[in-house]
Amino acid sequence: MPYLYKRIKTKTRDFVTRTKVLSYVVGGDKKKRRIRQCPTSESRAERNRRNAKIKQKYLIYNNIEIGDWWLTLTNYKNLDPMTAHKNLMYELSKIRKILKRKGIPFVYFVKTEAGERQRAHHHLIIKNTAPGIAEMIVSAWNDGGFGRVSDQKKIYDLESGKLVSYFLDGGDHKELTFEKFSHSRNLKEPEVEKRIYPANSFREMPKAPEAEYITEGKKSYKIKYRVENLYNGFPDLDGYVFQYYELAKIREDIGDKFT
Repeated sequence: MPYLYKRIKTKTRDFVTRTKVLSYVVGGDKKKRRIRQCPTSESRAERNRRNAKIKQKYLIYNNIEIGDWWLTLTNYKNLDPMTAHKNLMYELSKIRKILKRKGIPFVYFVKTEAGERQRAHHHLIIKNTAPGIAEMIVSAWNDGGFGRVSDQKKIYDLESGKLVSYFLDGGDHKELTFEKFSHSRNLKEPEVEKRIYPANSFREMPKAPEAEYITEGKKSYKIKYRVENLYNGFPDLDGYVFQYYELAKIREDIGDKFT
């Protein structure tokens, strides 16, 4: 039983998944999918949710930087969460059209969430592609009478991963009954490396890659890696062996040339 190694490389950190199943076609079999005849199993649905959140995470890390915006919007009315989400997306679409006429890209991630004791509210990560973008959202929300802005700040930390984890999971203190993600279509996809390895090389405790050296402009850096957020699913509900971990990048300035 081989396993598929997938490494997603983003600006701030890399993401690695290892999945062991009977066989793999790395590039895809290119066959047209048949019409679904059976409902999706709960184990498969859970795996789909897990993979969707992983994809959201590496897209955020590959598109968002320090100095971009974090917003939290609340609703005055106790709306159905899906209706609240559609209201927000409609307002964002109007802003996108305004910015498009000015030649300004509008890059965003949105999550609407609600709980038994929490009415629907929204978390937004907005790329700071031009001055005033965050203010446009705040004005549209306030002027439209939808609710209030409970948080508005520039992002100052991505390396710790706390902000992204909060965005994706809602924080440890929240019991959510509704989650809906959306993002703009103009995102930069990260580089993805895929390989197939023999089963006997699979390890529950992966090792970080060796340090690398890069040059940006006139400066050289040493990049060290550290394994974080390791998860081992042995076995997965459908018999898959699944492993996930992140590689934090520690950058060291080594001057004008390699040492």
